[in-house]
Amino acid sequence: MASTTGKAQSPMMKRKGRQNDNFVKYGTFVIILFIVFILGGGIYDIIEQPPAFLQGANGAVATVHPYPGEQTINESIISMAMYGATFVGLLLVYRSTHILYDKQKANTQILIGIGLALAGIAVGYVLFSLKG
Repeated sequence: MASTTGKAQSPMMKRKGRQNDNFVKYGTFVIILFIVFILGGGIYDIIEQPPAFLQGANGAVATVHPYPGEQTINESIISMAMYGATFVGLLLVYRSTHILYDKQKANTQILIGIGLALAGIAVGYVLFSLKG
């Protein structure tokens, strides 16, 4: 029996492998977007339809609802962006560990990733502290 190692794969098998890779890549992206949507309060926004801005007692406009159990649309968008930035930052830090031959690129990615993750966490903390 001849060994099949080293032989080229058929074009059909190569195309099927690329299709699976694309499905996994785009499927993962869609799942992450869905998780960010859920964590940011997207379901609450669909069901409750809160206002984008609130009118204060002295006439000032507020984008953050003062009560912990409620939120505005703008607050939802900010929290979704915060979760997204944190995730992208952590993903960049993870991907920077796979760069072996370009130290400058790896360092740049890790610094950008740490910056995004810290900015996302800081904005989340500020948003949480504004809730009262």
